[in-house]
This record gives sequence, structure tokens and C-alpha cells, in this order.
Amino acid sequence: MKDAFAVLEQKEADLARVRLEIESLTIVASLLEKAEGPELEATGTDGPFSSVATTRSSLWKALKRAR
Repeated sequence: MKDAFAVLEQKEADLARVRLEIESLTIVASLLEKAEGPELEATGTDGPFSSVATTRSSLWKALKRAR
């Protein structure tokens, strides 16, 4: 059986990693919003994959413009 303190330490490390990822994604999202304009509004009301096609096509357009 694992030591409770070791499990807690691992969970705290995982939580810190996830918080850092969220902070990074928030920064990227704000940069994308500035680059693309208001059409990429995140409402949080759709399913987890419902806006993937829109995001991909917008990202693809941005990458094409960068060439």
C-alpha cells in the first residue's frame, strides 16, 4: 500500500502541473483572440469537441496567412 504522504505529494504535483497548463492555455487563447478577432468566442456551453472544426479552420487560415 502506498504511503498517504507520497500519494498526497503526487496529487499536489499533478495539480500544480494542471494549473500551469491552464495558465498557459489562457495566455494562448488571449493571443489567438487578439490575432483572429471576436469570432472565436468561448462560451463553455457546447460539448468538448463541438468547436474543434471552427478552431482548426481558423488556425489553418492563420497559418496560411503566415506563409
